[in-house]
Amino acid sequence: MYRWRRLSYQQRAEVLADRRRRNHPCHSVPHIESDCTSLYMLTAACFEHSPIIGSSPERIGEFESDLLEVINQHADRVFVWCVLPNHYHVLVEYH
Repeated sequence: MYRWRRLSYQQRAEVLADRRRRNHPCHSVPHIESDCTSLYMLTAACFEHSPIIGSSPERIGEFESDLLEVINQHADRVFVWCVLPNHYHVLVEYH
């Protein structure tokens, strides 16, 4: 599933060295920071993309309610969210 697992030790070292040269995080896609926006895309996935969030319709509903409760405590505005069986995305405004 993950390309990283198919890489040799040497290939992994090269990938990490390249990410450091570019000032990219070692573990994920580059994070782009800007002074001109207060919008943030929050996203997370379950370990190995297992469908833990959506193990049942009740579970996905509970997770969605809990997620929005926590997000609303911290964000100024929630624009959109998407909860799937193995990951979620939330677009928020925060000042």
